[in-house]
Amino acid sequence: MRRSIISLARRPLLPLATALLLPLALCACGGDGNGGGEDRLRVVATTTQIGDFARRVGGDRIRLTVLLHASQDAHDFEPQASQIRALAEADAVLVNGLGLDAFVDAAVRQSDAKVVTVTQGARTRASSAAADKIDPHVWFDVANAKRMVENIRDALSAADPANASSYEQNAAAYLAELDALDQSVRDAIAAIPQACRKLVTDHEVLGYYAQAYGLEFVGSVVPSTSSEASASAADVAGIVRRIRELGVPAVFAEASGNPDLVRQVGREAGVKVVDGLYGDSLGPPGSDGATYVDMMRSNTAKIVAALRPCGA
Repeated sequence: MRRSIISLARRPLLPLATALLLPLALCACGGDGNGGGEDRLRVVATTTQIGDFARRVGGDRIRLTVLLHASQDAHDFEPQASQIRALAEADAVLVNGLGLDAFVDAAVRQSDAKVVTVTQGARTRASSAAADKIDPHVWFDVANAKRMVENIRDALSAADPANASSYEQNAAAYLAELDALDQSVRDAIAAIPQACRKLVTDHEVLGYYAQAYGLEFVGSVVPSTSSEASASAADVAGIVRRIRELGVPAVFAEASGNPDLVRQVGREAGVKVVDGLYGDSLGPPGSDGATYVDMMRSNTAKIVAALRPCGA
């Protein structure tokens, strides 16, 4: 019997949400959890990136629930009744770890599902703002994304050995696609003059991207890997000064964030602001960031377009 899941978020749920979730959590106990004969592997992914990886590896062999929606920040997460039920019935829960998806920790502790930290074995970096914290945005290095895909492949195969060959074939095809993506990003960045390869973002989200692809991460407007943090007047003045001193061509803002502060920094530093980058979340279906591959290509195109002209 699966234990009930009542609390998901780090902060208390609204009374109405609690009223909705309690009976669903209680009724999630018992039964085979297969939804009336559904025999696909029941998988929950916490983030949109992990969900995209799981979809590519699992295909139609899994029934996938992704907790975060497109363009949603983890700190704004409020669980839906269907998500509570999916967690209660899951065969596997795929998490990023490194503090990124702590919003699901309490629920996972009350679930019998196998929990897989898909960043296990990824190459990590310390936050530039706080050396004692690990930057959780590991997927911005395609080599790390490949490790995440491999971990998902292994997790699905272990949970569903009968379909292991399908997961392995899907993963192999996707890993080859990621190899091509990695090379295309390197080729695109190579077109930026060396002196122009300087990156400033709204918060510290592209550190792995900069490290992997030969850019200098100058800093972020909000000196934190968390979009929940805020910037002080001294922080703003400091990043404006560094932008001017180092001749940074542009400042980049995420599609899911509030660009107002970044635009203020751009005005004070006298540089362009490029918004619409994808960071903590993928974009909605049909957007230029709807998948991981789309996101990486879109971000790269915007970065190259903004930085390359500085050498002209």
